[in-house]
Amino acid sequence: MKIYEFERSGVVLDGLDGTLKTASGEPVELRPQSREVLRVLASAPNRTVTKDEFSQAIWEGRQVGDDSLVQCIAEIRAAIGDTQRSIVQTVPRKGYRFNPPTASKTDPPVMQKALIALPVIGLVIALLAFLYWQNGNREKRLPVVAVLPLDDLSAAPHQDYLNDALSEGIITELARFPQFRVVARNSSFQFRSKPTDVRDIGEMLSADYVLEGSQQFDGERLRVTAQLVETDTGAHVFADKYERNISDLFVVQNDIVHHVASEVGQALLSDMPGRSAPRDVDSRLRGLQARNIMTQLTYENWQKAIALEETSIREEPDSAWGYIGKSLMLIPAAVLGWMQPRDEVLADAVELARTALRIDPENYMSHYALARVLSRQGKHAESILHFERAAKLNPSDSIVYIGMSVPLLYSGRTEEALDALHKAEKVDPLHGDWLRWQLGLAYWQKNECEKALQAMQSMASPPIASNKALAAILVCLERIDQAKAAMAKFLGTRPGYTLQIEAKAVPMDWQPDGMYERWLSSMKQSGMP
Repeated sequence: MKIYEFERSGVVLDGLDGTLKTASGEPVELRPQSREVLRVLASAPNRTVTKDEFSQAIWEGRQVGDDSLVQCIAEIRAAIGDTQRSIVQTVPRKGYRFNPPTASKTDPPVMQKALIALPVIGLVIALLAFLYWQNGNREKRLPVVAVLPLDDLSAAPHQDYLNDALSEGIITELARFPQFRVVARNSSFQFRSKPTDVRDIGEMLSADYVLEGSQQFDGERLRVTAQLVETDTGAHVFADKYERNISDLFVVQNDIVHHVASEVGQALLSDMPGRSAPRDVDSRLRGLQARNIMTQLTYENWQKAIALEETSIREEPDSAWGYIGKSLMLIPAAVLGWMQPRDEVLADAVELARTALRIDPENYMSHYALARVLSRQGKHAESILHFERAAKLNPSDSIVYIGMSVPLLYSGRTEEALDALHKAEKVDPLHGDWLRWQLGLAYWQKNECEKALQAMQSMASPPIASNKALAAILVCLERIDQAKAAMAKFLGTRPGYTLQIEAKAVPMDWQPDGMYERWLSSMKQSGMP
């Protein structure tokens, strides 16, 4: 009989029947099927056991989904502390291999072990001290997953928004698992239509796994393929196909999410975060179409986009997406003067966001929309609370952290704002200009103006409005001529803009004390009339 002891977890395996016990002899709870899988693995150490062999030994040859075996493997790894998957190894597209620790029956008696160990105790202590020094207090690194936009193989009338809805939904749901991190869509979607080796993608995004695939919609049926690839080796961890009616879009999404979570995070179905299945496919697709239109911010595009969101509210009043979209659309309308009066427009936006929150309180975008509008109203404390809730529901979306930095800065919580921005950098390695802009403001507020300038100068396509922040930073560095040049760029697009308008646009209670006056002084010194 082979007895195996797992040092990491302190449990002992009886290789004869697959039972696990603690060092004190207490049984470790495993489901019967998982115990049988462990028994089959232990009976064939260092050999690949195929999926067919598991099927014959455990399910008597019946056809069962891969998820059943995946869940058993995940439960076994969790029980024996195999976080590195080095003991129960995945053999891509074949099965699993048990790579056992040294069997305990071959260990020498206790006294003999002690005598053998005495001459090397000092060496062991020295080695451990070196390893501890080398590792320091390094944070335990979670596996990182990047979800690429699915290739769209649909006919022309059905292209574009469906693949984004599915890919973004997968990102959002995967982000709810604490067992791994998910790269923000802003970074992973930069590989759309750019054939790139997954090993290169893994290096650029610091990702251990890439989920890729395709979708095809013919007007009725949705066909999806999904492959999870290990970036170090390029090996496929799994590959699946799904075919359903379009109304089951979110069922396909959840099937893929569960499979990825099982493989990467070793999450059991019982551990998976609860989420009611959404049915509002049409509203989600309209929202993505509206967002795509708004990439070019013009009044005409805004009219088209908000009309789509109003259609969603009218046709699917029980869906949160239309209310979320319209709430966010009202912010530029109020700021740019497309709708008046400003305060009433923002009040309407708040009510829309609160409606979305009542319909779907677990949708992070409901909290995000409300937080954005509250921030515009100067209600910083309440805004921060909803940004924090949004980040908890979806810690992979960088726009939540960047948006949170705004009320944090106005509240004088500069270090927390920088922390939020650094979290955004972590989940969004290829982050865009909004993050750099906010970093510039945060460092300016901290009076670290060289760092602020570096952040602003790293922007790829600086928005015209960012020239105000750049001007303030250059004033801080006493580069007045350059500050005036930056302000001239801003004023060139906003004729008639004055210091009086700016004084009403920024919060008078900007903390810490004196920050409001410092900002307005910088605007005046850089040439704002």
